[in-house]
Amino acid sequence: MFDIVVFDEASQIRVPDAIGAMGRSNSVVVVGDSKQMPPTSFADVVTDSDEVISADSAAVADEESILSECVQAQVPRRWLSWHYRSQDEALIAFSNHKYYDGRLASFPAPWPTSSSSQPSVSGHGVSLVRVDGHFNRSGRGRDLRTNIVEARAIVGEIARRFAASDTPPSLGVVTFNAQQRSLIESLLRDESDDRIATALDQRDGLFVKNLENVQGDERDTILFSVAFSANERGDLPLNFGPLSRAGGERRLNVAITRARREVILFASFDPSDLRAEQTSSVGIKHLRSYLQLAADGIDENADEVARPGFVDRHREEIATALRDRGHVVQTDIGLSDFRVDIAISAADDPEQPVLAVLLDGPTWRGRRTVADRDALPTDVLKGLMHWPGVERVWLPEWLQQRETTLDRMSRAVTEATTAARRADEIRKRSSASTGVEARAIDTASDPVATAAFVETGSGVAESPPVVLARSASAPGATDLQHPRLRDFSEWSARAAGGVAVLDALPSPRAAQRIRELVQEVIAYEGPIHRMRLVKLVAGAFGLSKVHASRADAILRCVPPDFVRPNDRAVLWPQDVDPLTWRDVRRPVNGTARPLEHVPLAEIANAMAVVADLSGGMTDEEIKRESLGLLGGKRVTSGIGDRLSEALAIGLSTGRLERRSEGLIMATS
Repeated sequence: MFDIVVFDEASQIRVPDAIGAMGRSNSVVVVGDSKQMPPTSFADVVTDSDEVISADSAAVADEESILSECVQAQVPRRWLSWHYRSQDEALIAFSNHKYYDGRLASFPAPWPTSSSSQPSVSGHGVSLVRVDGHFNRSGRGRDLRTNIVEARAIVGEIARRFAASDTPPSLGVVTFNAQQRSLIESLLRDESDDRIATALDQRDGLFVKNLENVQGDERDTILFSVAFSANERGDLPLNFGPLSRAGGERRLNVAITRARREVILFASFDPSDLRAEQTSSVGIKHLRSYLQLAADGIDENADEVARPGFVDRHREEIATALRDRGHVVQTDIGLSDFRVDIAISAADDPEQPVLAVLLDGPTWRGRRTVADRDALPTDVLKGLMHWPGVERVWLPEWLQQRETTLDRMSRAVTEATTAARRADEIRKRSSASTGVEARAIDTASDPVATAAFVETGSGVAESPPVVLARSASAPGATDLQHPRLRDFSEWSARAAGGVAVLDALPSPRAAQRIRELVQEVIAYEGPIHRMRLVKLVAGAFGLSKVHASRADAILRCVPPDFVRPNDRAVLWPQDVDPLTWRDVRRPVNGTARPLEHVPLAEIANAMAVVADLSGGMTDEEIKRESLGLLGGKRVTSGIGDRLSEALAIGLSTGRLERRSEGLIMATS
């Protein structure tokens, strides 16, 4: 027996499959999204008893899922409307408008106000890539029902992103049919970059799935292969597989809401070629609208994402006063019911918002809890959406201290502009431009004692972030204040010569050139893991992939003064003592430091910092929080092992201590 049984993704759980578990519990919570996919039905078996039930039988047919059964039974219902996954509102706006009646509250991001449909430099939004591919409808073999040109374009994009990133980028591929999925996966496994094949085999790595089995997955970037094209007569058939069937729009909704940052559709036809008016299929009609949205770019007035606005004289009065001071101001920013009331840009870059200003207007007043009104919006806008600055203006303050408030806003714009430019410089220096995952906010469930049934829009409207409940996690990693915290500054790679220099090793002349570069890198980034040093040095000589023999040749050029006997995996500046060093160099602007390249001593230092800020943690808490401080999100088996090793070092070196109650504390 259990106190509570929770069904997640309940739209895919049949009633007979749920009843047994429900009978073993004192209470049940059913969580799901009725606009996502129902249970798979291809393996259903019809029994003799099923066939002989007459129309006037007392038996009542089950609903398609335990979720819809709860709806029909009028079980007490709660709607979770905050949407955190999408770091660009364009990713959820279409589904919010088409499937959820605009009830999801999403958060605007400070991206430039451009309607361009091309993939942005920062890798956000929805875009369409048009290729001249052909869908093979006849013949035999692996090419049947595939589009090889489209598949190669997607594989090429994935290979480019892996090559540009120190760590495997967060990517997923969605296809309309199983044959295209198999082709793309096969081409990926044939790629020369071994990391791609490795990522395909990892639980949270690169995935390639078709519409039928992608529900529940999410990645930073989703590449969508439409595959279908015009036939030999030049006509585009309206048979798009599962999408054309009844309920196909639910499959489309699942597919287009898997991304946290970016959706790129690859298609072999123009949106206007899809004659959706000639079919009754809702899925085809919605696909046509979504393709057009991707081609044209998001326009908040478009039918696909439109939301009502309202006149707010208080907001306009503040905006006018800010404009009178020379600021570039936009009002009522957002694609859902949650808006940034005022967005301010730097005068010399009017297209780039840097400061979000929130007011205590009608929408603020309409939120039921203090957390929803005051804490959650600020935390998410700064921590997840990466606004350089977020400020509030309260009505009493404005009425009583107008000029003081305007002075405060002007200072905030200056500070936010400086922060934005510094972050932009860091991005430009980073070698992992589009592949590095942004730091996501963890989520935890609200108390559910009174809620027996919860429906979530698009499967991604979650309960409030942990940052509201635990002081150790309250700020984002870049907001934490501690005397041992430093910002991590990457060595700016420069061209030091060609591969021929590395090929000339171990000649004294080549070794000297490499030794000089090694000293420069260690002085800038030290302490530094040996393999990160190898990667940076090899890159400076034009080499992106380093084999073991080459790495050994580079490491033999490291002067012995940088090596410590008790930790040969890390190279230390001469003026840094590993026994007393306690700094933590946190990544900035949502980037992440690959944990395998962070010294174990520094991970132990990070554990000491989060333990100090929290007043004590369990083993799992301190691992998770220290990983987050270094920009990581998922604890895979390899990362878990490295965190355990760092925790052991922290305890053995006196950075941490375990109290009698089991909590781990930071030593003074």
